[in-house]
Amino acid sequence: MKKVSFHILFWLYISLYVFDYFIDQFNFVNSVTYTAFEIVLYATEVYLNLFFLIPVILLKKGKFAYFISLLILLFFTCSSYFILNLNNELLSQNFSRSIYTFFLNHILFIFISYFAWYYEKYFSEKQKRLTLENEKLQSEMIMLKSQISPHFLFNTLNNIYSLTLSKSDDAPKMLASVSDILRYFIYEGNKNEVFLESEIEVISKYIQIQEYRQIPGMKNIQFKINGDTSVLKVPPLIFMTLIENAFKHGDIVEKKEGFVNISFNISGNKIEFVIANSYQPKEISNGIGLINVKSQLDVIYGRNYQLNINEENLNYKVSLILYGI
Repeated sequence: MKKVSFHILFWLYISLYVFDYFIDQFNFVNSVTYTAFEIVLYATEVYLNLFFLIPVILLKKGKFAYFISLLILLFFTCSSYFILNLNNELLSQNFSRSIYTFFLNHILFIFISYFAWYYEKYFSEKQKRLTLENEKLQSEMIMLKSQISPHFLFNTLNNIYSLTLSKSDDAPKMLASVSDILRYFIYEGNKNEVFLESEIEVISKYIQIQEYRQIPGMKNIQFKINGDTSVLKVPPLIFMTLIENAFKHGDIVEKKEGFVNISFNISGNKIEFVIANSYQPKEISNGIGLINVKSQLDVIYGRNYQLNINEENLNYKVSLILYGI
């Protein structure tokens, strides 16, 4: 609809421009008639070139065939002036001057139609590239997220298996928490964004699972939240992956002195997430989780995020700054 409106406005402007030129030389009726005649010729040249000569002749048969076809089109439109005996009034009484005037005026509309075609082609191809890039990004996100769930499931099922072997009463509770987390993976994990509040609820359930495991350093887990978590949105499972890494690669499971500190600081549109854990040198590993986090952040935020990793004195610290979606 916008294209049609643009074309109508364009030809209306050209009509008024041509009419304004003729009204000083002819009476009103003749000015309208001559204007209509020239507009029909201009439009014929523009649309034949735009929809036939360029896409069919130029692109499929080459420049030489297009040049010949263009000359034929201009020959017939030029002949219209002479057949209707309008060449003296609308062009010139001198034959050579008539041909020159005709080409000077009509070649302009050939160029206009070519630029219109090129403009449409450029933006059409640009839109296709953007669509393909978006589809590629979506495919990458699906692939990356699909790698998280098996990773989490593998670890937690091993923990539940250990509890069942020891006939612990916490095994059913742990299984219920795992079920809630997996439900979140299924229904929320494939979304582009979720409320930060939902992410924190899942993190709380994950920490609860660690309580059921009764790990030695359980008393050294700190989980702090400062700010409103109910407004901002974030990509799902980003923080969860980093927290799981801290428990998996840290030494809190083996040592009473081991620790995991988790904090969220929300200020305006800014989310600062920090997780720190102790570890033993032989056990530290970035793993697939951290690689996936970086990949997802690159896909979603480009360069508009900060991810810092600091490893010092057997302490591993990850700081992530995001701006809520």
